[in-house]
Amino acid sequence: MSSIYRLRLVFVAIALVLSALWLPTVPAGGFAGFWPARHELIYLSGVLAIGFMAVAVMLAARPVQIEPLLGGLDKFYRLHKWLGIGATIVGVGHWLLEIVPRWLVKQGWLTRPPRRSGGGQAALGVNPLAEWRDLATDVGEWTLYLLLVLVVLALWKRFPYRYFFKTHRLMAVVFLLLVFHAVVLTPPAYWSAPVGWIMALLLFGGTLAAAASLFRRIGKSHRAVGAVEYVKRYQNNAVLEVGARLDTAWRGHQAGQFAFVRFNGHEGAHPFTIASAWRNDGRLVFDIKGLGDYTRALPGQIAEGQAVTVEGPYGCFDFRGRCPRQVWVAGGIGITPFIARLQALADQPDGLPVDLIYSTNAPDEAFIDNVRRLAAQAGVNFHLLVTPRDGPLSLERLERMVPGWRDSDIWFCGPAGFAQALFEAMKARGLPARQFHRELFDMR
Repeated sequence: MSSIYRLRLVFVAIALVLSALWLPTVPAGGFAGFWPARHELIYLSGVLAIGFMAVAVMLAARPVQIEPLLGGLDKFYRLHKWLGIGATIVGVGHWLLEIVPRWLVKQGWLTRPPRRSGGGQAALGVNPLAEWRDLATDVGEWTLYLLLVLVVLALWKRFPYRYFFKTHRLMAVVFLLLVFHAVVLTPPAYWSAPVGWIMALLLFGGTLAAAASLFRRIGKSHRAVGAVEYVKRYQNNAVLEVGARLDTAWRGHQAGQFAFVRFNGHEGAHPFTIASAWRNDGRLVFDIKGLGDYTRALPGQIAEGQAVTVEGPYGCFDFRGRCPRQVWVAGGIGITPFIARLQALADQPDGLPVDLIYSTNAPDEAFIDNVRRLAAQAGVNFHLLVTPRDGPLSLERLERMVPGWRDSDIWFCGPAGFAQALFEAMKARGLPARQFHRELFDMR
């Protein structure tokens, strides 16, 4: 099963489970007419919105225990993104269900039936928090506006990461305000039903995760501090190699994993793949491509001896598969996890036949020579494709390089469009989705 398909399945499962648990709370005749249906859909949309957001907040706390279930932190950050967008869309629907019919009534275009004295409310139970209802309603409305702004900023790729990092932390405050809204306005009868039990667990777990974010405890137990040991710049491909030596305990990492790295106190930690095997000596290497404002400015900001904080390791891009051979495809700076794996195999060969195809449009001879040397030491077949000279990598070209690719685990790291095109071509030629492994290295 491909990682994207698995994430979609989890997203749909969350929605279906919450909906299925909500369904028994609907009274007989709950959808007999517009107004009863609206009443029930307001509760369903509320359950889904706060449920999605609770899971999203918990995933943002980086629970490494569930990484294997979802394929790594890079994968469940994608799920976190989908849940955040889903919560926003459903939340807007929840708000529209509340205000649009009222507006239509005021315009005289819709008639509201007279309320039955006490009947409906009695069925829902007496709410001991009733005096807070108006406040909770206002809090929910204004918090939704704030949520919309924060989601737009999170999805706007040109919004600088250092500001995104700070504004996104406000999501914890947004969630806690929505917890207040949900607790006050949820009918008391819900809390004694299965939907109430699961909602209570989600709200509790989300509250703990939000508190961890506000008090900056996320990832604290996985942090190590040290200093920059050396800096090396490859001019032709705009890659900055940073070697760090850690002074505090690091639990070690597997080739292919990544870490959040902070080089100064003004910018939030950024995720970078670790470009070195772990040799239990406290040393880590990061190859950083100058792609954005922050990474392009790094060469002028990092110096030997500078303090560095590293949090991790994260990810399940671990080169474990079921096939008798492997094909690695690297696009641009996507070569970094393979560099770490080459070092690991040079230290401890596993005997598995491996072909590494490195496609780059900005070749640097010194950088390529290092990769070629490591491949020779690891016993890996190295194929270089310089796209301005050789053209892009196609499946037909890959098949000429590695005729047995169908019987291989394919490990890909590179641009998303490149990955999708190659995956679709391979799938059309009979490759099972479970044999194609890739990172979803996009934290926004």
